[in-house]
Amino acid sequence: MKKNFWLLGLASLVFIILSASRYKGTTQEADLFAEEYVPNEVLVRFKEDTGKHIVQFGVDSVQGKILTYLGNEIALVDWNPDVSSVRSFLSDPYLLHIRVPEYIGTEQAVSLLLMNPNVEYAEKNMVLHLFVNPNDPHFSKLWGMNNTGQTGGTVDADIDAPEAWNIFTGSPNVVVAVIDTGVNYNHEDLKANIWTNSGECGNGKETDGVDNDGNGYRDDWRGWNFAYNNNNPMDDNSHGTHVAGTIGAAGNNGKGVAGISWTVKLMAIKIFDEGAYGSVSNAIHAVDYATENGACISSNSYGWAYNDPDLVANKTAYYNAINRAKNKGKLFIAAAGNYQGNTQWYDNDKKAVYPSCYDLDNIVSVLSTDHNDILSSFSHYGKTTVDIGAPGGTNDGSNKDIYSTVLGNNYAFYAGTSMASLMW
Repeated sequence: MKKNFWLLGLASLVFIILSASRYKGTTQEADLFAEEYVPNEVLVRFKEDTGKHIVQFGVDSVQGKILTYLGNEIALVDWNPDVSSVRSFLSDPYLLHIRVPEYIGTEQAVSLLLMNPNVEYAEKNMVLHLFVNPNDPHFSKLWGMNNTGQTGGTVDADIDAPEAWNIFTGSPNVVVAVIDTGVNYNHEDLKANIWTNSGECGNGKETDGVDNDGNGYRDDWRGWNFAYNNNNPMDDNSHGTHVAGTIGAAGNNGKGVAGISWTVKLMAIKIFDEGAYGSVSNAIHAVDYATENGACISSNSYGWAYNDPDLVANKTAYYNAINRAKNKGKLFIAAAGNYQGNTQWYDNDKKAVYPSCYDLDNIVSVLSTDHNDILSSFSHYGKTTVDIGAPGGTNDGSNKDIYSTVLGNNYAFYAGTSMASLMW
């Protein structure tokens, strides 16, 4: 059994994941769970008692080149676990992100590295998928927060947001990391709640070319862009902005919509490019960044799938990053999954979707419910691998009826499970 981790009442926290994934690959149902990984890249962790030269020899055995946490390629002789600037991952000196020649390739490199007794694990750098559907602006009521039957659904099939707001509307001391396509931090309904890194804003300047807080990321005054390795986490897709609005659009300000938390700090962390392409290595960096820079909660509306959960060992690179967050008291909200195809594959107990299926107590795996408070037709589920459900979209698949912020100063209706964010 995964865990007994339930969030109830006003102290609970629920995230929704957007509905259908941007699956890359064939459209045949048999291939929906096919592995997708970044070609010619490997994540490999050497045992901590392994000497520097032995690690370098191990990487050289697959003719690998080491990538630093900022995406720069370095020579093997320059790698040193004691020097943070040449690490692949700041929080794990012995986890390396390496690039191998095409004629060796990912699978052969992993096989060769696993034969090395100094290697703890080696794995593919999996491709992540957003769980999202296009918008369809036909509705004008936020039934997920307060369902009066306005969309033809069941009265009170919602999260009781008005009842919660009578008690508490949020706090600027709560920082939520939106690990996604970025956030439109200039949006009229979001900018008041955007997190800024006070330690980085040196000498009254937003950018001064200096890593003022010494966290390894220069001028990260409003978050970080791991897709392009720069300090601008602006959204270019709308997915992350829609998520952010559901979490924390400013409430009672006479504009647009209200987030579940009217007052909160939204940490913008971009791991997907404009084509919604992201990787596990980006996600590891993002979770570590959120953990080390003050976020107490992270929103993770993406994932990848495996045919057989038993084939995947828990103690892998991404698992360890989420475990580091757990050890510092951080919550990790994850999509249960929305792969489209044969509905018999939607049971995560049988076909796992990661990271939501990792067996860690700080992970809250969320499925989508519709306006009648039943499982949405597109949503994954799992008796032991999914924790909770929240409003995400109507069951006939035609109604995109969760309203939130998007690019520009605009708003749109989406459907899915990235939409039911924080309740407190």
